[in-house]
Amino acid sequence: MENTTTDILLWEQIKKGDITAFEKLYDIYADVLLTFALQYTNEPSIAKDAIHDVFLDIYKYRTGLAESVNVKSYLFKITQRNVLKKNKASQKIFHLNTDYSTLTPKEASFEETLIEEENNLELNAKLAFAMQELTEKQRKALFYRFNEDKPYEEIASILGISIESCRTLIYRCLKELRKKL
Repeated sequence: MENTTTDILLWEQIKKGDITAFEKLYDIYADVLLTFALQYTNEPSIAKDAIHDVFLDIYKYRTGLAESVNVKSYLFKITQRNVLKKNKASQKIFHLNTDYSTLTPKEASFEETLIEEENNLELNAKLAFAMQELTEKQRKALFYRFNEDKPYEEIASILGISIESCRTLIYRCLKELRKKL
């Protein structure tokens, strides 16, 4: 992923304490990061918290930020790390009553795990950018269908379209995303 001139300028302004630049960076990346974060969790609240933590840390530690950084990569990597950390913390709460005697551990090498994580990160980043190119209506339809598991009838009602149009909309969105990936 390349740094855009806008990203570089915003980053430099944020380091100087410019709140407007910070807000602009948030506006540019918040939606795409949310889509990206939802690939790692089924909980929208965890995804939103992780993204907010990223931006809070950027603002909080702005004076110590690196001079030259690939802003997009940085935001995606830190978001992924925050979501995984928050997922791990929430899983500790829910797995207290798990019977571990029935589980069989799968042993994967460190390299295999690292390669799989990098592949997932790259694929999810591509998906997030492809999703960003969809219209707002298309993104909403996909969100309701796959994140909230709503039936076509309910999505059609929310979007104010017919059920057949809803099915077609989602089908075409998926077709478009497959082409881009």
